[in-house]
Amino acid sequence: MQVKTQLEDLQNYLTDASNMPGGHAEKLFVPESEDEIAEILREANEKRIPVTISGARTGTVGGAVPFGGYVISLERLNKIKSIDKASMRAIVEPGVILADFQKAVDAEGLFYPPDPTEWSCQIGGTVATNASGARSFKYGATRDYVERLRVALVDGDVLEFRRGEHRASETGGFSIRVPNDKSIHVRVPSYDRPNVTKNVSGYFNEPTMDAMDLFIGSEGTLGVVTEIGLTLRPKPVGLFSGIVFFKNHADLLAFVDDVKVDSLVTRRGRGSENVSGPIDASLIEYFDERALSFIAEKFPETSRQ
Repeated sequence: MQVKTQLEDLQNYLTDASNMPGGHAEKLFVPESEDEIAEILREANEKRIPVTISGARTGTVGGAVPFGGYVISLERLNKIKSIDKASMRAIVEPGVILADFQKAVDAEGLFYPPDPTEWSCQIGGTVATNASGARSFKYGATRDYVERLRVALVDGDVLEFRRGEHRASETGGFSIRVPNDKSIHVRVPSYDRPNVTKNVSGYFNEPTMDAMDLFIGSEGTLGVVTEIGLTLRPKPVGLFSGIVFFKNHADLLAFVDDVKVDSLVTRRGRGSENVSGPIDASLIEYFDERALSFIAEKFPETSRQ
């Protein structure tokens, strides 16, 4: 494990794609194992030192910017441990770059649907943020493809979650046994979530929710993900893309509504599956007149005429 304290060594870890200023830290740790992560967290907890988890630092909201304390970079935990074609499952460490994983999965004739805008991100970061992207229109967000997690808690204890093993009770709480014969009791967040297809704000909550879902999208505030089990899909046979021009917004919005009805949308754990119709769209993107003007010089086929 590398430990660095010099400013020149820390500099690249004091900001992310948000360009938020003011980042500073006492130490940078670059662990290579789950045990080393647990050791760092245990020390920081005993000394009450804040910890910031650093992935690929591609986020635009300042989540990886430290304001004091320790920084833990997960860049060395970058192994794809397995890709099982038969079961369509994979096990990865959090520092695996998404683009590298996509290529490895593709070589096996498989498909990992979550497609954030930035492919240079780490998979651990996509779990921490429940990243989605354009393909979430059809396939949903990262949460729908996580079936197992190993998480190091703030005191250094490590928990393993498998989907379906720990669910909240009807009264809205979890009781999870941890090492040393201890138990953690957690209440499910009680606020109301908006009834929308895509929402990654705040801790996830749902009646009788899976305990693992509390960590997915928690921005690293509840623990450090050390290993991830993912589900995959068969590689699509082919894709067709095109540009459709509309004279008015009403027609455009009506088209989107039709595609929503036609498309096959399967959300694991939500229990909703619609039969595929004439248009089985993976993603839809909207370009207004100003956007078309901006890209017309490079892509003249997007003429506004």
